[in-house]
Amino acid sequence: MARLGDVFPLVRNGASIKQTDGAAGIPITRIETISNREIDRNKFGYADIIDDSKYKDYILQDGDILMSHINSEKHLGKVALYRKQGDEQIVHGMNLLMLRANSSVLFPPFATYFFETSAFLMQIKKITKKSVNQASFTVTSLKEIEIPLPPLDEQRKIAAVLDKVSNLIAKRRQQLDKLDEMVKSRFIEMFGEPIVNSMHWPEELIGNSCFVTKLAGFEYTQYIHYEDSGDVVMVKAQNVKNGKLNRKDLSYISNEVSNSLPRSQLTAGDIVMTYVGANIGDVAVIDYEYKYHLAPNVAKIRPNSEKYNSIYFMYMLMFLNSYIVGNSADTAKAALGMERIRKLKIFAPPVDLQKQFAAFVIQTDKSKAAIQKSLETLETLKKSLMQQYFG
Repeated sequence: MARLGDVFPLVRNGASIKQTDGAAGIPITRIETISNREIDRNKFGYADIIDDSKYKDYILQDGDILMSHINSEKHLGKVALYRKQGDEQIVHGMNLLMLRANSSVLFPPFATYFFETSAFLMQIKKITKKSVNQASFTVTSLKEIEIPLPPLDEQRKIAAVLDKVSNLIAKRRQQLDKLDEMVKSRFIEMFGEPIVNSMHWPEELIGNSCFVTKLAGFEYTQYIHYEDSGDVVMVKAQNVKNGKLNRKDLSYISNEVSNSLPRSQLTAGDIVMTYVGANIGDVAVIDYEYKYHLAPNVAKIRPNSEKYNSIYFMYMLMFLNSYIVGNSADTAKAALGMERIRKLKIFAPPVDLQKQFAAFVIQTDKSKAAIQKSLETLETLKKSLMQQYFG
């Protein structure tokens, strides 16, 4: 083991430069640059800097590691490894630490993987100081944290193995993203842009063609006590994400309780939409896997099955999401009232065409399921390897 301060001779904050929207010049790192644990070149800042001579000491070098040290608590310690591309010049900006390793004893990719481990992040928690709006830790405290230091050749071998697995994980995620883009492209190809109804399909308001309802939260608070197991799954806002029912952290109620509140029971083909909170406007279609019941902060939309296919209808709502969010109430906690949902304008292509699109989505979902299974296997493998290498 070695102190970080002993193997990283240079650990410092970046140059204080006021970045401006619309500016150009030499790119400057900012907190968003490493939000996905990689250097995102689409999230650099700019300040119309053309001559880098004033900031030559802050130009990133290949193998430098950027670390978040002033942020919300959950993002502290997040890192990304910088790999220089061509002759680019990137200025290290404020609010990210830069760690430059002594390459004779420490291989930067090995260190980057260590910084992902719970062992490291637990040490970060111990040195974190919290304030009202953010948390932080000092360079002095960071330098006291210890890092495993096997021989350099072994570090390279470990990093090479983890690189292979990480690259496969990234590839699987890209495949999933491409399939999502395929579905979106197919929708627009078949039906046009949903917000402007570019193909001039018959239009109507959701409230005129659907049963839209919610049950007031106090009724749930008064009558429903959630359980860790049971007959009926409660569909909560956190279970509705990007067109899918997330089956993590499920809560349950009994058939008896569900039957006592029939208005909030869900049946296959119903669409659920979150109408309060950070993920307002997220939707999913109810399937046949469980019996489901509506929880607070989620609306039930039951399309007229003679005019609408549920999968088509859900995707139409997904592509209207920016419009839906834009029409949410302007409050500290965003909310979308039932009347606002009822007044959303939708369009109705021929049902046979909707069914063709639904069949395409179902087939695409089968491909996504296979890729997702592979992704989960790779993620499990990486966790196992990380445990093996770092304890």
